[in-house]
Amino acid sequence: MAARAFEQLRLPLPVPRHSPDIQLPDGRRATIVGEHTWIWTAPAAWKPAVERVQVGAVWAEVTAVPTGMTFDSGTGGSMTCTGPGTPYDRSYGLHAASPDCGFVYTRSSVGQPNDQTSAEWAIQWSVSWVGSDGTVPVGGDFPQMLSRETATFAVAEVQALRAN
Repeated sequence: MAARAFEQLRLPLPVPRHSPDIQLPDGRRATIVGEHTWIWTAPAAWKPAVERVQVGAVWAEVTAVPTGMTFDSGTGGSMTCTGPGTPYDRSYGLHAASPDCGFVYTRSSVGQPNDQTSAEWAIQWSVSWVGSDGTVPVGGDFPQMLSRETATFAVAEVQALRAN
């Protein structure tokens, strides 16, 4: 019964978000080389997922709880955050580092397909189950699971020009 509930369990996908998230003149979305890029997922993706199966007095309930998020930059760097990340807000300041989930790109995405990078957000899930065989409570753990989503954007270089 627990195996059936596990198979039917659907995990929320991360909803990739990052800042800076600027629009280039050609319409592509981008972050900036050398800037603190804030990484987060939408709060709705960061909640337990539950699946219950029952036949008569026999039942099993599988619960997946988010435990961390991995960000793969698409340029060779990656990092793991202990939570969903903090959405950027202007009140933090223009060049502030994220308090919990940030990345700094060290080179542009020029030369990659469409001059963009394909970054991946992956939520790690701890999965357990409880149930009853009709007379006695039972339970245990399943292997950790991942839910993944990608986002494609440019990593742009910004240059300041000084005019006299």
